[in-house]
Amino acid sequence: MVSATMNQDPFPNIEFKLFSQFIEDHFSAKITLATVLTLLFSLTENSDLLNLHARQQNPATKKEHNIMLSGWMKALARALEKRLGTSTNRLFKKSENRQSLSDLDVTNSISTKLDSMSKLLSLYPFNKHGQFLGKLQPISQREIEPVHVICPEAMECETVECNGRSIQQTVRDENVPQVTLIKGTKIYEDVPLLTGKCPNCQTRYYADHERVLHYAGPNECGKVYLNSAKYLKVGQNVWVDRVFSGSVLNAMYSFHASSSAFVEFWNDSFWSSQPRNCRKLSCRQVWQAFVQESIRSVVTGSNITLMLQDALPIDEVTKEAFNNLGANGVIKSASDHACSECTHEYKKTADVITGEDPAALVGIDENRVVPVLVGENADLAAQDAAQARENAANIQDRRADAMDVDNSSAPVVMAVVDGIVMGPTVSINNINCQTLHITNIII
Repeated sequence: MVSATMNQDPFPNIEFKLFSQFIEDHFSAKITLATVLTLLFSLTENSDLLNLHARQQNPATKKEHNIMLSGWMKALARALEKRLGTSTNRLFKKSENRQSLSDLDVTNSISTKLDSMSKLLSLYPFNKHGQFLGKLQPISQREIEPVHVICPEAMECETVECNGRSIQQTVRDENVPQVTLIKGTKIYEDVPLLTGKCPNCQTRYYADHERVLHYAGPNECGKVYLNSAKYLKVGQNVWVDRVFSGSVLNAMYSFHASSSAFVEFWNDSFWSSQPRNCRKLSCRQVWQAFVQESIRSVVTGSNITLMLQDALPIDEVTKEAFNNLGANGVIKSASDHACSECTHEYKKTADVITGEDPAALVGIDENRVVPVLVGENADLAAQDAAQARENAANIQDRRADAMDVDNSSAPVVMAVVDGIVMGPTVSINNINCQTLHITNIII
């Protein structure tokens, strides 16, 4: 597999003592960590600009001059001024008297400090003798990536009888599962998956749901789907964030994409550029993400909390979710909904049925008057066309009777099921779409 990832340079690896001393020597003592990090990442994210700036400081032809403060670095300095706003004052020491400086002096001063900082971080493609060392590549962020941990969202037990008791981590360190996390378009492997338990009521807390005892009996547990969950489990060892699951849902609605089409798109676009030897996304994982996100979208829109029996297979989850959320075949959050994309008025016959000569039906008249059909058997052709229109009208009448359509304005609802567009199979007036349970959830 050919990777689309560009060659990268490592993140600057200097001693913190040197970096800290530089900050103290060049900036205000009141400068914040956020401002310092903004400066640092502004340099590491603009390696191409630093190449252009350094090239102007190292002339190679007779007509070139050494320009210490290039227009490239000044442009970066002005962008920083705009980004920092009033915090720009903290880029100056008290002795520099920031208030007395003109706008040009402020830009030049910031440019000089950025130039010195880039050289301290070795983000400079020339050595001290002016020898070219090699073009700066995009700076890798891998060495400073945060450690991700999937854990419960609740910080204390939420049952009434426990009165906010703290939640304990239930798994020993050596037994903590290591899972794969898809966050946006990036894959993170070996992410610790932590679960919690209330020592009083024994309720278990997970990142995407809560498990309660005595749901429908003494030996049955219930699963509470958390509407605010940050991560969703879509496979045995695969979790995704809500950005990913939301993109699955939006792709199937906006582009009528099937799970297999989304898998192919995602693997071709993002999996191939991952720096790790991770597995490809599968159709089952995408379909699980679609179902999980659909359920939470409907539940959130209905302003309720869904609880089902624990450990149900995915097919049973969709059925039970519809039984809990559906009201006579209509999901509550979709009740009284109608729009031009999903609902159209039912028409028994076409708006316009002409009695003109069938020669006008060929579609190539280009808005010109079509002469009457003449010649041998012309009258038979006209009779055949009239009979065809009558047969079509009779077929429409029979279909309307079979679908129990009472009036000419009954809504015709379409549904998208894994990329397949299909209509209801029973009464349109009642909108009892029972083709598939997941269809009901989508509608």
